Amino acid sequence: MDTLDQLTESFKRFPGIGSRQARRFAYFLLNSSPGFRSTLAQSITNLSSQISQCDTCYRFFRKENGAVTCPICADAVRDNSRLLVVEKDMDFENIHAMGVFDGKYFVLGGSLPVLAEDPARLIRIRELVARVEKGVQEGLQEIILAFSVNVEGENTAQYVKKTLEPMCERLGVSVSVLGKGLSTGTELEYSDDDTFRSALENRR
Repeated sequence: MDTLDQLTESFKRFPGIGSRQARRFAYFLLNSSPGFRSTLAQSITNLSSQISQCDTCYRFFRKENGAVTCPICADAVRDNSRLLVVEKDMDFENIHAMGVFDGKYFVLGGSLPVLAEDPARLIRIRELVARVEKGVQEGLQEIILAFSVNVEGENTAQYVKKTLEPMCERLGVSVSVLGKGLSTGTELEYSDDDTFRSALENRR
């Protein structure tokens, strides 16, 4: 396998990218200037040194002064009583940019296909359980499941809710999901602020 094939295979691992599009990306780089390729390669290399994963919510954030906790989780002003659980970092970025939620977040790391054989391997359910137990000590009262309105999102919500409910009933923490506002098939990362605000206010 030559370098072009290796690069194509790497691009195929990106979400939603097939063989043909991956090949286009590879040829695009071949036709790009050496300066562009060098800058891109350096940006990829810098990911490890400049970006870190929060030890509390698991989102990626820019490293500053060796911090292992992101600024949002470390913010004492934010509402500790509500924890919004999302599938991925892009969902977090979209919701946070709206400015309609002032609580804390948790990034689950993905969604569950309907016939998933080992759900705990696909999402951070163990980490979420630990986060809830810690959150109760800090005043956590409600967990809001904010997933995409599609088959995988619904399946993920059911699994997470079923897993958390026994513990939450014991700890006095409620578990809710987004209500009306998001239409069927909606990817959360593409929702607008009015639609998400409505879904948040009508959670059930």
